[in-house]
Amino acid sequence: MNSYVVGMDIGGTKLATVVADASGKILQKVRKPTETEKGPQHAVQRLLEMVDETIRLAGLKREDISAIGVSCGGPLDTKTGVIYSPPNLPGWDSLPLKALMEAEFHIPTTIENDANAEALAEWRFGGGRGHNYVLYMTMSTGIGGGIIANGQIYHGANDSAGEVGHQILLPNGPLCRCGKHGCLEALCSGPAIARRAQEAIRKQPKPNTALLELTNGNIDCVKSEHVLEAVRNGDSLAISIMQETAYYMGWGIANLVNILNPEIVLIGTIAIAAGDLLLDPIRQIVADMAMQRPAEVVKIMPAQLGEAVGDLAAIALVIDD
Repeated sequence: MNSYVVGMDIGGTKLATVVADASGKILQKVRKPTETEKGPQHAVQRLLEMVDETIRLAGLKREDISAIGVSCGGPLDTKTGVIYSPPNLPGWDSLPLKALMEAEFHIPTTIENDANAEALAEWRFGGGRGHNYVLYMTMSTGIGGGIIANGQIYHGANDSAGEVGHQILLPNGPLCRCGKHGCLEALCSGPAIARRAQEAIRKQPKPNTALLELTNGNIDCVKSEHVLEAVRNGDSLAISIMQETAYYMGWGIANLVNILNPEIVLIGTIAIAAGDLLLDPIRQIVADMAMQRPAEVVKIMPAQLGEAVGDLAAIALVIDD
């Protein structure tokens, strides 16, 4: 069997292709903009060209590649490899990406939701190593998740499992992108943190906060990274926003700990940047809110792969044990 694999990471702003060896070591990588305005056919053709370019830069030939793994935002069908209208990929309606790739390269292609694939990468290469039951959560523009049970992605009945950000905590809470109100994502994603900070500043008659200094007095420019920086500087308003974020995240994770009983919860992006400033209060809230037995075994840690997770996600789908 050939010992090299290709990974594709498909996003709304960029496409990435990588070639890795059997151990998961990435040998070469190519990135290009998605240019979603040009439609899915343009993106697919660009991906085909990028795969050949990446293989060539790695000093290999097509026949050296044994499989292709694709990490892409859903909804999608992992069995058929059809992608169904992801929000960040307009026009990708019922796109048979698996069939297109296999017709071109004549090797098996595996397509997976990006959060699930990232969960698998963290289990294989990152913070989930050595654990059988892993819950992985993204915490950035949205809050997504992936569930690993006995080394396998848990997909659910129709590939919809792992939507951890859309558990409803406040039925009359802020509107979420999914159309519901009060989802965890609507409370704790990066944009949600920024929105709550902006609202808190506007409620103060004479706001006195480092957040305004960090944005030159422009409340509309406050982002989650400004909140985190202000917390490190001891700003009281920013600290209250971070405490509220930890409360809602802890509440949501406690629910998941009770239901899934994971050994470890790995949180990416904002949690990596914040570290124990965010994770310590989350751990305490989970300890207080979750049932005793599942709370006793779970560890809550930052994800380890950082910016490499997208590349390794696609590779993790197809690499041989």
